[in-house]
Amino acid sequence: MKSLNVFVALSCIVVALLSPVSFAQESVFYALCPKSLNNPFWDDVKIGMEKAAKELGVQAEFVAPIELDASQQVQKIEALLERKVDGIAISPTAPESVIDVIGKARERGIPVICFDADSPESDRLCYVGTFNEQAGYEAGNLLKEYLPEGGTVLAVSGGAAAANLNERVDGFKRALKNSNIEIADVQYCNDDMNRATQLIEGYLSANPDLDAIFGVGLWSAIPAANIRRDKGLDYIVIGFDTMEPELQLIKDGHMEAVVGQLPVEMGYHAVMTLDKLRKAGDKMEEIADDFDTGTVTVRRSDVEEFAREAGFELK
Repeated sequence: MKSLNVFVALSCIVVALLSPVSFAQESVFYALCPKSLNNPFWDDVKIGMEKAAKELGVQAEFVAPIELDASQQVQKIEALLERKVDGIAISPTAPESVIDVIGKARERGIPVICFDADSPESDRLCYVGTFNEQAGYEAGNLLKEYLPEGGTVLAVSGGAAAANLNERVDGFKRALKNSNIEIADVQYCNDDMNRATQLIEGYLSANPDLDAIFGVGLWSAIPAANIRRDKGLDYIVIGFDTMEPELQLIKDGHMEAVVGQLPVEMGYHAVMTLDKLRKAGDKMEEIADDFDTGTVTVRRSDVEEFAREAGFELK
């Protein structure tokens, strides 16, 4: 019996010695903290996160409030610090809201990056995601294609404090500078489709001659196209993101085009970047660098091909 116990003990030691990397990696825990969980955009980001976690053999979780709430987002990040998280990627609801909690994490040696939206004044190491000012510029150039004679456009954004969305609007304005297109107003729906619907319907009632709507995110692009369809109205809709409902609206003629992010890539590279930074240890600040996950433009002429490649079955 004694010899059997010795054999078992030695076997366990050998297994441990042969597999140190796999055991270490399995205990690694990364967290992605989007602005909220009620936006379908994050579903694709999560797919990318899970793909990277599987490749690396680590744990990764989505941690966020259900709805947009800067204070709740910070509370959840604070709780992560008590869970001994090995790396955090944050999409800040407001850039300034996460400065303190990022500072706390960095003081503990935890790598912290921003993804999707940035907090450039914080101690975050780098940014992974869409370069939003350029993406907004692309959207503005798209609108000029569809309004060559000029006109008025309403931009409907999400959270007024969201840096990524403000950058999109800034790029959009830059593209329209010195054109005959006037931005009549910028309104904010707090990433809420119902709120966006109310805002757009109210604005159209007061301004029936509006020529176009720029949906700064899917939560305003989809309502803009649905209202146009349901009320039989005639205005241009330029959207953002490439979710299946938007592609269907483009195919059906209720939206002209979208500038799309690559959310799966965003989630994937956020985890990969955290892993690279953690492994760099004291040198993480030296190797940290921003990563552009890119954009894609989809018009009616290529929407069916794009949808097929994305795995969507349009009606």
